[in-house]
This record gives sequence, C-alpha cells and structure tokens, in this order.
Amino acid sequence: MAVKKRRVPMRRKRRTLHHYFIPSHHNNFRPHYLQVQSILINIAVVVLLFLIALGVQSLVIKSPSSQVGAVIAGVLVDLANQDRVAEGLATLAVSKTLQEAAQKKADDMAAREYFAHESPDGKSPWYWFGQAGYDFRFAGENLAVYFSDSEEVEKAWMNSPLHRANILSSHFTEVGIALAHGTYQGHETTFVVQMFGQPASAQSATVASAPAASAPVAGASAEALDVIIEDETFIAVRREGPLAALSEDAKPVGALKAPSSNSFWRALTSPKTMLQYIYTLIASLIIIALSFLALTEYRRMHLPSFARGLSVLALIVVLLLSSATLFGGALLIV
Repeated sequence: MAVKKRRVPMRRKRRTLHHYFIPSHHNNFRPHYLQVQSILINIAVVVLLFLIALGVQSLVIKSPSSQVGAVIAGVLVDLANQDRVAEGLATLAVSKTLQEAAQKKADDMAAREYFAHESPDGKSPWYWFGQAGYDFRFAGENLAVYFSDSEEVEKAWMNSPLHRANILSSHFTEVGIALAHGTYQGHETTFVVQMFGQPASAQSATVASAPAASAPVAGASAEALDVIIEDETFIAVRREGPLAALSEDAKPVGALKAPSSNSFWRALTSPKTMLQYIYTLIASLIIIALSFLALTEYRRMHLPSFARGLSVLALIVVLLLSSATLFGGALLIV
C-alpha cells in the first residue's frame, strides 16, 4: 500500500509566514514581525550593518594599500565595462601604461591638494600620458574625490553626460584607473583618476616605464590636438594628423585583460551601496507588515505594533542620512 506524503511541515511554514506579516485571530491581530522581540532584532541588525559598512569604508577605502587599491581599480574597470556592454560596445582593455599615468596624476593631486584636470602649474591630463610614455590617438580623463563607494562613483560618472560620453566612447580601446589617499579642502579623502586612450599605434603602448623628464610629452602641443568635447572641468581630445590605425582585433603589447570582479569584492568596495540595498529590503518587509496591519481588521489595529514598525523605519532613515557625512561627504566628479 502506498504511503501518502505528509504535507504538515509546508503548511506550518506557510502559517508561520502568515503569522509574521498578516494580523488575524491566530496572532491576536499582532503580526510577529512587529512584536518587541522581532523589532529589537531588526534594530540590532540595522545598527550592526551600519557599523560594519562604516568599518569597511574606513579600513578599505580611506587607507587602501596598493593591493587593495588595485582591487578597487579593477572593480571600477569592471563596472565601466558592464555599462559599455549594456550599450553594445566593446570592453576596454586595461593598459599598464595608462595605469601608470593615472597613478602619477592621482599622486600629484594628493600631494598638492588640488582636484582638477589641470594642475596648479598648468599641466594638462595629457602631460601625465606623456610622462608614462603613452602616445595616443584619442584620450580622455574622468576624476572623482571623496570616494567611498565603487558603485556610487560609477553611477555619478554615468549620470553626468560628459563623463558618460568618455565611458561609452567608441574612440577608446584602453583604460587605466588609479587611487591615491590625501587631503582636499581640509578633509582626508581618496582621489580617483580614470584615464582612457586609444594608442597611436599598436607599438606605442609597449612603454612600461616613464621617460626622462626632458622627453617630449605626447599631445603636449595645443596645435596637435583636436578637442572632441570640452567645458570648464572636462575635456577629451584627438590628435590630428595621419597616425597608424589599430585594426578591430588589435591588442597592443602591454595591455592586460580587463578583470572580472567577483561579488565579494564588489560588496567590499561598495559598502554604502550595499547598506542601501539591505536597508531597502528591511524597510520593505516592515512596510508590508504595516500595510497589512493598517488594511486588515483596521478596527483592531494594535497601535504599539504600528509604532514599533515606524521606529525602525525612522532609524533606517536617520542612518542613511548620517551616512552621507560619515562615509566621506558628498562625492565630487570632474
């Protein structure tokens, strides 16, 4: 004789979920999710997550080692390439030479406490291309400061039409990103430099070390550059004249394969964004419970349960607002 399968555990699971969110006579019209014990657990989780995110931001973002800085740069490259793929564009290869140029620019901004495409003594972005030995046909630069979250930086760049134009430009085939920790406007911060390029020829990207200071700077002559787009804080250029064009499948010597960051590093280098995602989930569950409480048997609505749910929502709002200051202030991009 066949034995019927028992379905009691599944029924119990559904009933428990029902008890947690929907007020009824089974829970005395007081959803378990809004009772004191559950609310205290939610408060503890919300505060703990905030402290963890703040700790990660302080240890990883504010004082990155060269190894961690390379990881963050890899995440930013991966995010940029994801946006390019979404627009049907080819991914950017990572150029060691562009990385060197970006690092020189980032270090200069950190050491001299400025944040601009042009240095206080008039050096343009193309000066750093030349110092690293990158002879370009097309070149561009994006900057960010008060960096505290990888995904936030990429979103800020993509929300800016001119920075977005650089990231999604079909002229660029390579990218180099670097970070430097320093001070800007009296506040400790992390500078981010994102440099784009298309080398003048397949061989021009092979230079791995900086040339002598007296060496000619690629693109230094204003007459040799054709401006693609420009405003007060942004510029991308093209060198005029006949230069060797790269074939579609050309991969210059010295180019690295674009890294693919895993979920762990994406979360670790984006503490503010991850905190917002988790807070949104917790807040959504509380709002669902409060909605059922308000709409189901509203005459028997338990006001203390309603107040407890609102208190957790208020705490989430306060911590999110506090994060704008505690996570390094407002992000600036140029």
